[in-house]
Amino acid sequence: MLIHADKRQEWIRGRRERRKLARAARVRRQILRYLLLCLLLASGAGALTLLPWRLADPDRDIEVKGNSVVAVEQVRGALASDVGKPLYKLDPQRLAGQVRSLEAVRYAFVRRYLLPRPHLVVEVLEEFPWATLATDPGRPADLVISETGRLIPIGQFPSVGRPQFKIYGAADLRLTRAQVAQWAAWVAYIEAQTGEKVTYLDMRQPQDVRVQDGDLYFKIGSADSTLTRRLARLASLMPALVPFRGRLEYVDLSLDNNIPLKVAKKLDSSGKATADSAPSPGSQPEDGGSLALQAGAAGI
Repeated sequence: MLIHADKRQEWIRGRRERRKLARAARVRRQILRYLLLCLLLASGAGALTLLPWRLADPDRDIEVKGNSVVAVEQVRGALASDVGKPLYKLDPQRLAGQVRSLEAVRYAFVRRYLLPRPHLVVEVLEEFPWATLATDPGRPADLVISETGRLIPIGQFPSVGRPQFKIYGAADLRLTRAQVAQWAAWVAYIEAQTGEKVTYLDMRQPQDVRVQDGDLYFKIGSADSTLTRRLARLASLMPALVPFRGRLEYVDLSLDNNIPLKVAKKLDSSGKATADSAPSPGSQPEDGGSLALQAGAAGI
């Protein structure tokens, strides 16, 4: 029995020694792992801080995507203050905010890349110009109305020509996205029926909106719920306007029951306008007269 107890104690002491050795080996391995991890972290931090991970050349290191209106130089100019800074110190959200400060940019997204060289990729979603805005026909346009209704200085669109379509209105004119879409639909509706290109909308008097469509000048009144129905009369009205083309001063589409036409006055040999002569019922007006077409006549 004594021999058996001695062997058992020896076996227990041996097992304890083996556990101590295993524990010491695990500790040495953990210490080695932590040392290697610290070395890697220090090497990475040193690489970021000591190696030239910076935007050196904005023309090469700032790539712009998705732009068709905003010039690349404008986007790079908005980020020019960050050129030369370490790439890891640049906040993409802050950079995107700087790009969105451009009037013609609606949204911007910025991503940073270290390889193959430090550079930024900027993706933009733009405000696309719909029309130019001037306060008076005699003054040049200095604002652009975007498709979202936003008013933008015309200088923000250097990479494209200004829109040919003009709007005359107050300097503080405000249109929503829905209103811009509705006016664009009405303009397209007029062009589809007349076959002419609408040049401008005169919205200086909201209750008396006017449209220049080729050589035709329309008074369309206010933009209410009846405007689409009133514009629909153009298709049947166009044949009746053929005898007066070139002499019409305006066509008044603001009324529901009839369509007054104003014909240019006739000039005498001295160049002076002669007196207006009222047309007889059912006859064409003389030069300088006016004619009111009934809305129900001839399918108008």
